[in-house]
Amino acid sequence: HTINIDDLTAPVITGTLATVNVNGCSAADLPAALTTVAALEALGLTIADNCTADASLVVTSTNGAPSGNCPMVIVRTYTISDACNNSSTITQTFNIDDNTAPVITGTLATVNVNGCSAADLPAAMTTVAALEALGLTIADNCTVDASLVVTSTNGAPSGNCPMVIVRTYTITDACNNSSTVTQTFNIDDN
Repeated sequence: HTINIDDLTAPVITGTLATVNVNGCSAADLPAALTTVAALEALGLTIADNCTADASLVVTSTNGAPSGNCPMVIVRTYTISDACNNSSTITQTFNIDDNTAPVITGTLATVNVNGCSAADLPAAMTTVAALEALGLTIADNCTVDASLVVTSTNGAPSGNCPMVIVRTYTITDACNNSSTVTQTFNIDDN
């Protein structure tokens, strides 16, 4: 009489893995996957198997395809396998988001304009290249210069002879992080 004793019971995973928010630009910014039951349990899970000791359970992982942008969402699936190849899975979600505003270095020189009113202001710059031509350095950790959006607003005029107007430039990256720089215009009838 032959009796086959086989472990047909998968490891039991209790608990959930918290969503992790990562400041970054791409899937390359994901933290390294965990490789041991002890490391997973340190995140709050309880993992047990009826026949295989925790230290002998095998942990593998795969990352799903990224979806979305700002944040980019990636779901990592951990598989815990016992000595008889029974396995259970658990997932962890990662939100990779650019939370870093563009960095602006330098200042814009004050411009003296011969004129009578705010209508005499020069046109606002509309690109990073144009602002950098005026002496600024503008850089973003994730968005290339050509894709940064430049907008501007003019403050209310103050004074007379000269009339002073402060223009604020806002540089915004692909994830809506922004930084500002100002330029002063002195409009005077000379």
